[in-house]
Amino acid sequence: MQKEILEKQPDADLRVYAVWFSMLESDSRPGWPRETLTDPRVTHLWDDGRVLGRWYAQDLKLKLWSMTLQTWTDALWDAYLLYGPEARWTSGPRPLVGWGTTIMESRDELRAKLHSLLRESTKKAPGH
Repeated sequence: MQKEILEKQPDADLRVYAVWFSMLESDSRPGWPRETLTDPRVTHLWDDGRVLGRWYAQDLKLKLWSMTLQTWTDALWDAYLLYGPEARWTSGPRPLVGWGTTIMESRDELRAKLHSLLRESTKKAPGH
């Protein structure tokens, strides 16, 4: 995300919310990798109860098999969720432009959807 998307789009009007929570035994709040995403457009959040990950799993009606954990999980994790500038949180964030998991495995799809969204936003901007 940092090198492949954010650094290549330094002027793009976007926000990234990195929500971290414990899924692996080694995951902990003191150990979360803040240095992974250092762009000033990134806001890091810690979710002790996996509330957001569980909400997304339920909202997207997902059955999540974790290759890493080798079990079913109740929370969406290691995923991206992409929203456009018109997105609002009412009963939930809508409209969802795209999502994928794992981030590394779906990064090409994320990059393509983000570029399309940024091109669309540029066309709608005044003076274009």
